[in-house]
Amino acid sequence: MLNYDDFLKSFQGIGHLNLIKLYGIFDERDGRQYFFESETIEGSRKGVTYFAYYYGFVQLTKEQNHFKIQDISLVGEDFLCAAYHGWDHDAEAVVEVKYGNWCKLIKKIYPTRQHGYVKHIFINGTDGNDYLFVFIELTNGTDVEITQYKKYPNGQWIHVHMKPEKCVE
Repeated sequence: MLNYDDFLKSFQGIGHLNLIKLYGIFDERDGRQYFFESETIEGSRKGVTYFAYYYGFVQLTKEQNHFKIQDISLVGEDFLCAAYHGWDHDAEAVVEVKYGNWCKLIKKIYPTRQHGYVKHIFINGTDGNDYLFVFIELTNGTDVEITQYKKYPNGQWIHVHMKPEKCVE
């Protein structure tokens, strides 16, 4: 747990912070999770400032009538790799490789639906279920998978935690 003083110190060297994207993912057990992308202007040891981009997740927990930050993950974005992205930076390729080739889960994949920076990829699974994979397109062009849903026979989409890496172990 990060105390308040350490939290304030974590902003040292940052001259400006801009929230670029914020996307609510799900409510689970009285908690909430959000994806975010931010842009900062930071100082450097070279005596110049630069723009830096980060993305991550904020996990909130409900305590009585208010929410508290439980956890924040933060990943720096790499703009040098943007022109040379591999398959794991492209939403459609990620679904085809991880859930198709690795897990053998794809019976049919539907065209991607994109609304702004959010990409939805629906598949009909070989197990007879429908799945939805949600990706966010970062400022550097990388697609990041943020959540997955499975459609149950009653028609309700339920958040799931699939780990396709386990399919290749």
